[in-house]
Amino acid sequence: MTRKHLHPGYPERPASAARTSLAVRIGRAAIPLSFLLLAACAAAPSKPTDADPFPERAEARWEALLAGDLETAYSYLSPGYRSTVSIVDWGISQRTRKVNWTSADYVSHDCEEMRCTVIFSAGFTVQAPVPGMDQFDSKQRVEETWIKTEGEWWYLPKK
Repeated sequence: MTRKHLHPGYPERPASAARTSLAVRIGRAAIPLSFLLLAACAAAPSKPTDADPFPERAEARWEALLAGDLETAYSYLSPGYRSTVSIVDWGISQRTRKVNWTSADYVSHDCEEMRCTVIFSAGFTVQAPVPGMDQFDSKQRVEETWIKTEGEWWYLPKK
């Protein structure tokens, strides 16, 4: 059985040569990529260790919020945030919210060297959300951003 040439004037390469050529090209591309991956792993920023008090600070802030200790909860806010929002203004915003937090369960956190995202499952109550309903109770996933400044972890609220 003879094959027809797709391109007149060019000899047809055997199928095994085409497979070998492709394998060689993939192998040549894989070597530099593997070095890049190794370099990226070596340069990855350090994450907080188990000895790092980060999760405990996030939980302590929630405990203060749930207990109504706004002064303590305010102290966990980032220095930059506290420099622009006074404790009085922040306290008013917390007391006049329609949503009241009722619980907070730590779920997980993911950190880089200077920034962490922490996730809580937070219970809340909304008083008289609609006519005929006294209150609405539910839970939601709350994702917080914490930053490391001056050697300490601070909560950075969303704008």
